[in-house]
Amino acid sequence: MKKGFVYPVIILLVFNFVLIAQSDYDKIQSFKTKFKQLEDAIKNATSLDECNLIGNNVLSLKNEFHPDKSLLDKGLYPENFETSFLKLESALQIRKGDFTQIVQLSTEVGTLKTQVTELSEKNQGLIVQIRQLNLKVEKDAATINSLQKLVAQLKNNIQQRDLLVRDIVDSLLAEFVKAPSSLNEAEKQNIISKVDSRNLFYNIERTISDNIEFIKVTQLTSNDLSEMKEQYKEFNKVWKQIGPRLADVYLNVRDKASQIANIDNMFLLWNQRINLEIWGQINKLFREKQIALLPFNSGDQFVNSVSSFIDDEVKNFGVKSSDETERAYFAFTDSIYFPVVQPTWVPILIENNMMTKANKDTIESRIATWKEKVAPVSVFNWVYLFGGLVIAGLLIAYFLKGRKKTMSEKQLIE
Repeated sequence: MKKGFVYPVIILLVFNFVLIAQSDYDKIQSFKTKFKQLEDAIKNATSLDECNLIGNNVLSLKNEFHPDKSLLDKGLYPENFETSFLKLESALQIRKGDFTQIVQLSTEVGTLKTQVTELSEKNQGLIVQIRQLNLKVEKDAATINSLQKLVAQLKNNIQQRDLLVRDIVDSLLAEFVKAPSSLNEAEKQNIISKVDSRNLFYNIERTISDNIEFIKVTQLTSNDLSEMKEQYKEFNKVWKQIGPRLADVYLNVRDKASQIANIDNMFLLWNQRINLEIWGQINKLFREKQIALLPFNSGDQFVNSVSSFIDDEVKNFGVKSSDETERAYFAFTDSIYFPVVQPTWVPILIENNMMTKANKDTIESRIATWKEKVAPVSVFNWVYLFGGLVIAGLLIAYFLKGRKKTMSEKQLIE
């Protein structure tokens, strides 16, 4: 009877032990699950408010499981209850710090955005005024002076606005460029929020279009165009870094994806417009001296145009008068190419990959060939030699005559 009573007691004790062990295991697993959810929530948080809400949830979890602290100290080895929450709270503080910086940055960018808008509006007004003055057929001194002031102001405004837009790009997207190649949805939404709230795409488009308009309404020097080319290259370099990443972020947003493609195209148009202006200025130099070169918009075309012109001049040698032939040669070489094109424009062309050194060497080789035909070195040497002999003869005759006269005077005295 006693024996029959002991077995049920043992079974009951074992059963209770299993239930307690199972309960402890479930508590530890429940804690780990909730802890992991909070870790993920901190990582994917998209605002300071969301971080504050997560902070309340962390506190609730700590209070909920505090009675089981001893159990968790054993079950979380090598971590324990306190170190686990220190780790969670530290991650939360770091994430809050990220959003604190973003709030400060947003204030700065908001100010930049206002300045950009103001400058954009001023630029439009200046462009209208410059166009109106350019339409005047006859420009008096006052009109020219006014036009120059407006152009200088517009140039300064565009440079300021370009720098402001670059500041927006740099401040908002520096972290984006360094981010992992694969972004989760929360990170993508964070980037989208930053870009959209600052009208980033619109401001880039406006910057490019204003620079193109500036080229259209003003007469630019070689220095102006060289500066604008550098500005284009720097801005385009930044865009090439962030453009593909932004395209990935906005992959499923059709209007934004098309806007990014449009910006790519606008950068191409900006570069083409600067190149056309540079080549147009060089074309104009030859036209002003009545040198009829075929139009050119590239280094190879420039070589072909110069070669074609020189070939025609050489072919017509002897048909045209010597005065016409020499006038064309000296106008090309002494008035245009060597004093202006070679020192001023060729370095800009080569530096910006619009012309190669081989193109330059080919042009100057053709000019040398042309010179041999029009003004051979041998002819000039004989002319100089003959002239030198004549001058030397005259000097000798003059010297001998003077010496003879001196000797005659001496003889008379004696």
